Amino acid sequence: MHNRSINILLLTTVLAFSTLYVPQPILPLLAEEFSVSGSEVSLLISLTLFPLGLTPIVYGYLIDNISARTILHWFIGMLAVTELSLAFVMDFRIMLGLRLLQGLLLPAIFTAIVTYISNLSAAHHRQKSVSRYIAATITGGFAGRFITGLISDFTDWRAAFVVWTIGLLIAWSLLWKLKKDIPAQTSSLEISGIWKMFKRPLHFRVYLTVSIVFFGFASALNVLPFRIKEISPDASESLIASAYMGYLMGVLVSLNAQRICARLGSEINSAILGILTFGAGFLLFTSTNLFIIIFAVFIFSTGFFLMHSTLSAYINHHTQSQRGIANGLYIAFYYTGGSLGSYFPLIIYHNWGWYPYLMLVMTSTMLGLAIVLGLHKAEKKLK
Repeated sequence: MHNRSINILLLTTVLAFSTLYVPQPILPLLAEEFSVSGSEVSLLISLTLFPLGLTPIVYGYLIDNISARTILHWFIGMLAVTELSLAFVMDFRIMLGLRLLQGLLLPAIFTAIVTYISNLSAAHHRQKSVSRYIAATITGGFAGRFITGLISDFTDWRAAFVVWTIGLLIAWSLLWKLKKDIPAQTSSLEISGIWKMFKRPLHFRVYLTVSIVFFGFASALNVLPFRIKEISPDASESLIASAYMGYLMGVLVSLNAQRICARLGSEINSAILGILTFGAGFLLFTSTNLFIIIFAVFIFSTGFFLMHSTLSAYINHHTQSQRGIANGLYIAFYYTGGSLGSYFPLIIYHNWGWYPYLMLVMTSTMLGLAIVLGLHKAEKKLK
């Protein structure tokens, strides 16, 4: 029963996370379909990411007072309705509205899944279960991009949204097999506790770092289909979809992050290596060779997920109480950076070109590195 419930939740995670990135590999196609600019069509990703940066703490409080299974039933059902609506939309503004609505639904789904998995798992299995959840989010992120690209290439982009709707409805039907959980019923959401957590020097540096580096990573994944089309105008949606295969490095890295940290001596050293690897991979983006660009995705994805996995663990190791708030802030900064990165750097790229865009992201990456390097000093002050 336990394993079946975990598997249902992980399948739901893959399908829900896939919907987050469904439009990404077909952004140039959608820009042409709706006669909008590249930066405007990028809002289909940015607007969906934006609520994920604002609502996790509020949703965490909500799920502490309402059954996580109940939340999943309602929100997965609504997500399926919005996904099906996207298959038939004829107006770009309506499409943006639907994607924003999905952005409001998804953080509740993700928070409910993590909460249910944590409550379902015994203490000595909890870390393994959460690692499997992280791997499922990465798998979903890849599947949403890759399968959508293939379907769009062989049939039509609208068919992709129908396929993902069917997947969500299957997940919705399986969720009825979950045992109803009992909410924690916390008393109140204290803003003062959030502010105190935010002001802690170590936490503040970590939050800034993940926001800044995800800013660059999200921009790279959004700009990738446009850059491939710029280099090779005849590139198919299948080729663009295959360029995201490097994203799967996140599964390998997240499951081995603890071993890497042990080898390097600390989580800070691991995060530094991650950012340096991300920067090195991003430098390969200067190439006009498609094979090198696809290889670059493998490199900077490895670096990004190494940083992400180790800094998320670092936050929990340095938080003795109110871990829910600490993790909520981490997620909030993470997705805020991703939302901004999915839109604003694309304006630079479409108006001023490829190299000014690269300079912007490399500068932000170096800033993130400088902040992480300061963690050693901040730790010493606390001792």
